[in-house]
Amino acid sequence: MKGFTEIMEISISKSFNGFKVIENISFRVNPGEFVCVVGKSGCGKTTLLRIIAGLEEYEGEIKLDTERIGFVFQDDRLLPWKTALENVLFPIGIEKKIEKGDVELAKKILKLVGLEGFEGYYPKELSGGMRQRVGLARAIIIQPDILLMDEPFASLDELTRQKMQEELIQLWERDRKTVIFVTHSIDEAVFLATRIVVLTPRPSKVAGEVKIDLPRPRDRTSSEFNLYKRKVLNLLRLKSES
Repeated sequence: MKGFTEIMEISISKSFNGFKVIENISFRVNPGEFVCVVGKSGCGKTTLLRIIAGLEEYEGEIKLDTERIGFVFQDDRLLPWKTALENVLFPIGIEKKIEKGDVELAKKILKLVGLEGFEGYYPKELSGGMRQRVGLARAIIIQPDILLMDEPFASLDELTRQKMQEELIQLWERDRKTVIFVTHSIDEAVFLATRIVVLTPRPSKVAGEVKIDLPRPRDRTSSEFNLYKRKVLNLLRLKSES
C-alpha cells in the first residue's frame, strides 16, 4: 500500500484569544483511509486541518511519520497569471528548478483529473469545477502521503459536485492516499468516506465515529446509504442539543 506506514494519532486543543475552539479532539487515522470530518459551522474543522498541516499552533500532540502533506482549500487559490500547467508546477518550482520530467508528470496528473487539453488555459478561462481540478492536481504533484481537503467542492453546483466526488474516489482507489476531508454535507461524507468523524459544536470534541461499510460505487438512493446518513445526523443532533 502506498502512503505513510504508521497510524496518525491526533489529540489536540486550540484557543483563540483565550477562547477555546477545540477541546481535546482525539482520533486516529490508519494508512490509506478516507476519513471525513463533519460538524456545525464554526466548530473548528478548518482549524483542525490547518493544525495537521503545520499551519497553526496548538496544544497536545500529533503523531505521524511524514512531512509530505498536500492541502486542497475551499477556494482554488490559483495564480491568475499562470496557466493550468504552470499552477500545477508551482509547488515544485518552490523546491527546485523545474525539469522536463516534472512537466511530463504535471501533464499526466492533469489528464488524470480530466483536464487533458487545458494545460495552457488560464484560471479565468476555466469553470469552477475545472479550477478545483487544477487545485487537486497541484496538491497531488508533490506526491503527498496525506491529502487534506477543506470543503473543496462546496461552491460547485450539485451535478458538478457529484461528478468531482466520483472522480476523487477514482483517484483515491488508484493510489490509496490517506485523505482527511472536511465537509458540511452528510451526503458527501457518506459517499466518500471509509469512516466519518463527527464533531460537537465548539469547543469541539469528537461526538462519535461512523464506519461506512458500503460497496463502491455507492448508491445515494439506497436504504443502506440513507441509514448511514441518519446515523451521522443523529450524532450531530444529539451533541448539538445536549
